[in-house]
Amino acid sequence: MRIVYGIHAVRALGQGDQRIRVLHVFRNMKLRAEFESLADSCGARVNLCQREVLDAMVGSRHHQGVVAEAGNRREYSEEWLTAEFAQPPEDTFLLALDSVEDPRNLGACVRTAAAAGVHALLLPKSRGTDMTPVAEKAASGGAEVLPIVLVSNLARRLEWLKERGIQVVGAAIEAEQAWSSVDFAGPTLLVLGSEGKGLRRLTREVCDQLVSLPVTNGMASLNLSVATGVLLYEVLRQRGLHH
Repeated sequence: MRIVYGIHAVRALGQGDQRIRVLHVFRNMKLRAEFESLADSCGARVNLCQREVLDAMVGSRHHQGVVAEAGNRREYSEEWLTAEFAQPPEDTFLLALDSVEDPRNLGACVRTAAAAGVHALLLPKSRGTDMTPVAEKAASGGAEVLPIVLVSNLARRLEWLKERGIQVVGAAIEAEQAWSSVDFAGPTLLVLGSEGKGLRRLTREVCDQLVSLPVTNGMASLNLSVATGVLLYEVLRQRGLHH
């Protein structure tokens, strides 16, 4: 059982494979009728309650008046990853995040990756945050559509993907190569590091290329989710996938 909260995240949950079991709704919520209808379509029980009950349930006031109890999100194993990308298509588009600590940053990256059409997100199993309720809210439904794979050894898995013809491009503030100078036409995996330390040494060493995003006015670096968005959409720009 997991807790998902926030308007966009719960909407996406109701439209996905994981059925909502109980929907807790603030009784004076403007969108109450919409979520009662969503619960009905899912066969979920509705619990109308005061805002304070929702605050206590999620440990936050940022639930936007709706909290869902649902089944666990579909898990994508490393076996799934190896079967899916044993012979990567030319348009393969992957993202890896190395030891991200802030669940809001992770959620924002998931949201952007889902919007950009990334085929899978790789996260190290024993380092950094996972898809907590806070991350799921920030993802605004992206976690329901983007395959998220926890890998036991990120550097080793990146090496395996490289051996199958996927170029691995890492972001590093000190890199001399500009983010826009890389050819992203072929199978590509982008990898970005944690908010404070960046990529770990073994992750850096497995990258085919390291690129940087320019910053001015004495700023140390871009926010992780912003940098992720810039790089993801540079891939789309080069591939001509404009909407």
